[in-house]
Amino acid sequence: MTFYQSLRSSLVLAFGVGLGVGACQLPNPNHCQNIALDANAWCGAVYSDEPYCSPCEADNNGCVADEPTASECPAYTAPAPDSGTGTESDTDTSTDEGTDDDADAGTDTGATETG
Repeated sequence: MTFYQSLRSSLVLAFGVGLGVGACQLPNPNHCQNIALDANAWCGAVYSDEPYCSPCEADNNGCVADEPTASECPAYTAPAPDSGTGTESDTDTSTDEGTDDDADAGTDTGATETG
């Protein structure tokens, strides 16, 4: 083998290794993280038996049955718990109708009470 053949073989090998190591992965445009802001809700609507979106999973567009843990998928962030500060109000607007004080108000029969 000549020097040039050896050099060519080395370059071909280096190029092949470079392609394998530095290969670019194209993101899946249909992955749950790329589709919706609330990725878990999207998974639940599309895959009812796999309601969690895992950024570490490629199958089923990232939707999985069990909520990912930080140890198995560090990129997963669980949704924030509901703080209960929505627009609903707990104000009691009921009225107390158990009194008779005003029941006869405004009703004048003209009769006088004796006794």
